[in-house]
Amino acid sequence: MMTAARQYDDELWMLSVDTSTTSMTTALSRGGEWTGELTSYAERNHSLYLVPTLQKLMAEAGIRPKELSAFAVGVGPGSYTGVRIGVTVAKTFAWTHNLALIGVSTLEAMALGGAYMTATGEQADTGETIVGQGGRLAAMDVVLRQANGQQEKTWVVPMIEARRGQAFAAVYEASPAGWRCVVPDGIRLMAAWMDDLRVQAEADKPVRIIFTGEVGLHRETIQAMANLWSGSVHTTEHGLRARFVAELGRMRWKRGDLEHVHALVPNYTQLAEAEAKLLAQGT
Repeated sequence: MMTAARQYDDELWMLSVDTSTTSMTTALSRGGEWTGELTSYAERNHSLYLVPTLQKLMAEAGIRPKELSAFAVGVGPGSYTGVRIGVTVAKTFAWTHNLALIGVSTLEAMALGGAYMTATGEQADTGETIVGQGGRLAAMDVVLRQANGQQEKTWVVPMIEARRGQAFAAVYEASPAGWRCVVPDGIRLMAAWMDDLRVQAEADKPVRIIFTGEVGLHRETIQAMANLWSGSVHTTEHGLRARFVAELGRMRWKRGDLEHVHALVPNYTQLAEAEAKLLAQGT
């Protein structure tokens, strides 16, 4: 049952978190603005630092937990332990303070960030810790405005490293028709999946494909695909930022697309059966 406190309003505060990758990223937002963001790229100590980081974020904005109305959380896919930490903290906050709870695909947030960085020319993060002082939640507007202006279809392929030639990956599309998921989130053997991706791209005809996120170990595979495809290919390596989780979370909150606090579970994903057998043959 939805309470009045869970209904969207531009004046209400929301926390956003993602701990699915090596980034531990948090943001505080209200309406169309994010008022603060803290992102750390330290190795996986998320369980130790997530709650203190949230407390610091709220303290710097002068916001108490009882003033919050919603919590958006990246539900993965990604690190098994990392995803679980973020979801558990989000569910605990939501249950304790009667907050609207919104689950966001980690890969979709990464895709939106990569598309925005490509559209604006913003550089990838290189520091250990990023402190953001605020700004507009307008990445989607920028991405779709560019698609409309150029009357072009762009595919964005977010990637999170999963070792042994694998990556968590998906395909999202920005076009004059809007933003949509073309290939759902999953864990994939990249060398084999690139062939399928190229065939689908030749059929659907995006003008460009942007590979974004943790692309470093798969550059040769991406280049091999690019050599065989007729469109253009770009890579933008970057760490996930919570402001993109916040933007997608607020879009879902406005639609009333909320999670039940006891039913939300992480998206761990599994290899397709055929790919699992192929991987087993190589061990």
